[in-house]
Amino acid sequence: MHKLNVFEDLIEELRDENLLETVIDLSKAKDGRPVSGDAMEMSAVGARVDSAISGSEHGFDGVPDPELEPESDFYRKRAIDEVSSLQMVEHVLSGIEREHMKTVPGSYDDLEAKKALHRFLQVQTDSASAEYAEAEFKLMHETEAWNTALSRRDAKVTVSNLRRFCENSRPVLSSQALMALGRFYRNAPYSEPTRAKFDLIMTRLFTRDAGDERRRMLFSRDEMVGHLKTLYANWASIALYSTDETSSLRTRAVVAGFKDCVAEAEGALIFEQLIRKGFFDTVHEFKEATGEIFFTPEIVAASIDTNVRIGNTFVDLVQAERAMSNPETVERRYGFAYDQIISDAAGKTLHMVELLKNLPEPPISDELPSTMIASVDTSNAAKKKSASHLERRGLFEVNKWLLAATILAIIATGSVYFWSS
Repeated sequence: MHKLNVFEDLIEELRDENLLETVIDLSKAKDGRPVSGDAMEMSAVGARVDSAISGSEHGFDGVPDPELEPESDFYRKRAIDEVSSLQMVEHVLSGIEREHMKTVPGSYDDLEAKKALHRFLQVQTDSASAEYAEAEFKLMHETEAWNTALSRRDAKVTVSNLRRFCENSRPVLSSQALMALGRFYRNAPYSEPTRAKFDLIMTRLFTRDAGDERRRMLFSRDEMVGHLKTLYANWASIALYSTDETSSLRTRAVVAGFKDCVAEAEGALIFEQLIRKGFFDTVHEFKEATGEIFFTPEIVAASIDTNVRIGNTFVDLVQAERAMSNPETVERRYGFAYDQIISDAAGKTLHMVELLKNLPEPPISDELPSTMIASVDTSNAAKKKSASHLERRGLFEVNKWLLAATILAIIATGSVYFWSS
């Protein structure tokens, strides 16, 4: 019961945060005409996400859980959910190919997969029959073929392609679409792009826009760990990491590393400090070095928290830079050189030039850190003192070379006068 309740809390809280805008209508075929039977039943999976259990503060109707429902219902819902998730991933990849890669979407013919699902749902009441085993094998074969085709297409999609699609999609990608993408990347063969895409999708799933280019967390780290474990269980994800003592120590070390990254970012007074140290490259390399252990729920939760805090800190530093100088100076100094690596580290697209144009300019006394204000004041005082000193020199000091020339001129004039006499 506890596992289901945790998942219910996640779905309902995401719904309360208005993150469940539906972008995929599985009740319509590609030509726009309604479909019937099991395709309609698949669309009900998405509908269940948006509905709360009546009389409950948090709820999610229809989450597969073998401990709470008959085995046949559990596998039936899991099969429907898997096909539904693949169709959502298909929709997203087609959108990326069309809008960002400017290519014709390589749409997969999912008819055989839907027919296999239809057959499985017809015979799944008798799990001991030969027909059930045959239908289950056929469905597994078709979904694996679909997964493989999607993986080939996804290999051509960059992390920035996926990020821009998620950020610019209208209406906004629903949480059920994000969970479908998370399931796809979590269960795909490991690669660095796959890990980075999973990191991006989970960051978007567990956070929301807070205005002024900042994001905020929806849950605490401990809550996210619980939600991730529940998601993995419902995705039937194979553990890519060990739970032995050595791996636990490594997990704690990685989490501590993320904590150090956050401390370094939030401790910077000016953006230049992070650039000089190669901070954003270091964060990227640190994530890449984790390998498959990155998918450990505790590490994923730490990464999400780190992404949000680095992104928000970057916005704060850009705002501070603008307050100390002017947008043109900052733009000339940095331009677009660091946008990509910063966006990768923060898990969201961040363009310095755009931030400079769009962020409100804060009063220096309200927004700048006190140490930065003191530094600015000290610098200004030094400049005023230097200017005052130069002014005094101009008024009261005599140039020694000018004095020597004047004396020589007087001597020469006197000599000519006496010689003439």
